[in-house]
Amino acid sequence: MPSKGNTAWNLESFLDSLIFELDKAQDTLSVKGLNRKLTYTVKDISLDLQIFPEFDGDTVKFTTAKPGEAGASKVSFQLGSIRDSQIREVTRRPMSRDEISIEEVNIPEPQRKELKRLGIQSTEDLRRTLEEKNVDLEKVTDKVKVDYKGLANLLNQTHRKQIPPNIAKVSVAKSEGDTILTLEGDNLAIATSLDQYPIAVLNNEAVEVLDANKNQLRLRIPSHHLQHSSSQLQIALDPYAIVRMKLQN
Repeated sequence: MPSKGNTAWNLESFLDSLIFELDKAQDTLSVKGLNRKLTYTVKDISLDLQIFPEFDGDTVKFTTAKPGEAGASKVSFQLGSIRDSQIREVTRRPMSRDEISIEEVNIPEPQRKELKRLGIQSTEDLRRTLEEKNVDLEKVTDKVKVDYKGLANLLNQTHRKQIPPNIAKVSVAKSEGDTILTLEGDNLAIATSLDQYPIAVLNNEAVEVLDANKNQLRLRIPSHHLQHSSSQLQIALDPYAIVRMKLQN
């Protein structure tokens, strides 16, 4: 049994620390090589540890055995060198600023763990897996039922966060006694697959959407809707983007 004073550690933090020290040694040698042509470096390193593994059903941690402690397991590490080109070949690309980590999204914890187990670390990984690779997640896991509708909503929500609406110009014209309000900008109506959107409401009364695309939105507002000196216009471009405007007579 490990002593109570021993501190448990996980494999990732241990290897990160060890590799960091080796990288620092390489940086030192690179500077030293400018002045000394012949020196020494570490090609491979092996390490044997006497440890007590602890598993809580989810994660594994280790406690290093002290001298005289019995019952410890032996774990051996063999670290070899790897070049930058090999790292690029075998590791995933770094997460960009526009991506959202799976840790930050609102999904059930068992489903989040299963996605991470499959190597899906971000919403972009999820989109690429479902849309580009056309992977059926339910066929590759038998532990968690995948909520495809929820994941699709998650992808749509993430997509909208990456390209929020931007209104650059608003113009007004008259047509057959009604007011035609035109909004121009970027990323306005992008959910073309959602027939019920956009939805426009003026002072809690629905108004007609004449046409809509990603750069322009045109509304027909009956004259009696603008009888107030100030009116509140709300436009739901899609389930994840709502524009609010105050109209003055």
